[in-house]
Amino acid sequence: MTQEIELIQSSYHPEEALEVLCNLIQQKIAYHTKKTLRHQEMFGLPDSHAEQRLAELQQTKRQLIQELKNLDPNTTLHINGRVSISVVAQHQAS
Repeated sequence: MTQEIELIQSSYHPEEALEVLCNLIQQKIAYHTKKTLRHQEMFGLPDSHAEQRLAELQQTKRQLIQELKNLDPNTTLHINGRVSISVVAQHQAS
């Protein structure tokens, strides 16, 4: 299976772009936060991969906010957000 999903394909002013992109990033932050909390509850340690990803996402969000807030509000930005899905491994039922 290989599939492409077009999540975003539109033009936005900086304030709108900030809202759309920060909401997407925030969803990923929430996902990794829950993942590391579940891991901590099960194993007594946070999920190191999720923790690293959280730090990266938070940094990306801070940079994005800074860059978009510095733009003229009348600027138009085009955002193309595509997700590619492909099977890496498939488990056979016994």
